[in-house]
Amino acid sequence: MTDQENNAKRLPLRIGYCTNVHAGRDLPAVLDNLLQFSLPIRQVASPESSMGVGLWFSEVSAQQAIVPENLHLLRSRLDEYQLVPFTLNGFPQGDFHSQIVKHRVYKPTWWQRERCDYTLSLIRILDALLPAGEVGSISTLPIAWSIPAPKNDELAQATGHLMEIAMALHQLFERTGRKIVLAIEPEPGCFLTDSASFRAFFNRYLSAPYLTSHESHVAREYLTLCHDICHAAVMFEDQVHELNQLERDGIGIGKVQVSAAIRIDWQSKSLEERAVAWKQLSSFAEDRYLHQTTIQRHASQGITLSEDLGVALSTVQSVEDLVGQWRVHFHVPIFLKSFGLLESTQPEIEKLIAILEGPSGKRPNFTGHYEVETYAWSVLPEEISETSLSRGIAKEIGWLKNSFTKVKSSLPSSAW
Repeated sequence: MTDQENNAKRLPLRIGYCTNVHAGRDLPAVLDNLLQFSLPIRQVASPESSMGVGLWFSEVSAQQAIVPENLHLLRSRLDEYQLVPFTLNGFPQGDFHSQIVKHRVYKPTWWQRERCDYTLSLIRILDALLPAGEVGSISTLPIAWSIPAPKNDELAQATGHLMEIAMALHQLFERTGRKIVLAIEPEPGCFLTDSASFRAFFNRYLSAPYLTSHESHVAREYLTLCHDICHAAVMFEDQVHELNQLERDGIGIGKVQVSAAIRIDWQSKSLEERAVAWKQLSSFAEDRYLHQTTIQRHASQGITLSEDLGVALSTVQSVEDLVGQWRVHFHVPIFLKSFGLLESTQPEIEKLIAILEGPSGKRPNFTGHYEVETYAWSVLPEEISETSLSRGIAKEIGWLKNSFTKVKSSLPSSAW
C-alpha cells in the first residue's frame, strides 16, 4: 500500500506506550518486563481488549530476538498478554539504563555500519511480530549529536545507510505486502535538532538530484518523521506550521511520540516564587540522561540552547537574572499540567491531537501511531513520581484516551 493509498483509507489509530522506560538489555529482561509491567498496564488501561505497545530492543536483545525460536516465544507472550507490537523504538542502541547515558545514546551514528545493521535486525523482528494487515514503524536517532558537526563524507555515508534501510523496507513490501516505515526523530542539540532541520536534510540528501528519481520515491515512501511532542515544544515549534510544511514537502509522519517537557515562565513569578521554583527545577538536574534546555528571553526573539539542564542552571548568578521562558527536555508524566511552581508542555499534546484528529483535521501521510514515551520515570523527583510504575503509565494512557475523546474524533475501539 502506498502512502497515497494509506491517506485515502485513513489508517486506524494505534495507541501504546514505549518499553524503553524499563531496563531490558537482554531478551530475558525484555520478556520479564512484558510480564511485570506491560501486562499489568494493559489490565488497568485496557482490561477488556488488547493494548498497543512500542517495544525497545537494545543491540544485544535484538540479536537474541531474531533467533527463530525466540521470535516464536516473543509472539506467543505478546499474544497471551494481549499486547499489539505496532512500533519499535530504535533510537537507543546501547544500554539505555546504565548509570550514565547522556551523549552515549547518540552512538552509533547513522554513518557507522553498526547503526544500519541494528536497524535491519529491528525490521526482521517487527516483520515477525506485527499482526497481519498492520502498518509498522521504527523510530531512530537524527543522524548524530551536533558536536562535532558531521563531515560531508559522513553525511553521504549516513544517507547511504538510510537508503539501504529504505530499499530493504521497499523490498519487504514488494515481497510480502508488509508496510513498515523508518521514522527519524529530531531532538534538541542533535544534527537534526528540529522539524525544520529534518526537512532541510531530507530535501537535500533524500531527494533528487542527490538521489535518482526511483530512490527519491522510495525515500518518501519509507523514510518519515518521528514527531516527538516534547522535543518540538522544547524547540518552541509551531506544530501547525511544521506539519503543513511536511505535507508541502511530501514527507510522511511515521510516528507521534506523546511526551511532555518542563516549562517555566519566570516573568510571571515574584522573586520569592522564582527562588522556590529554582530549587524545584534544580531537582530535575540528574546524572543519567541529557536534559537539553532552551531559553526564550522574549517572545519576539529566538532561543538559546544549553545541552543540559545543569549547564543552563550554572549560567545564572541569582534569581533576579531569570527572565523569559525556559523549556527542559525532561519527559514528565503527560497527565501533569503543573507540579509545584513548574508547568509542563501538556497543552502541546492536546494541540497536536486537535490538528491530526479533530473534526476538521487530516492526517497527511501518517501511520496513525501514537506512542507514550515517558522514559524518565526512574529519575523523576519523588514528589511527582508514582508508587507504582505500571499504574503511572496506565494513568498516562487513560489521560491520552480522554484527550482523543475531547476532540470528538470517530475512533474505533479496536485502536485502544
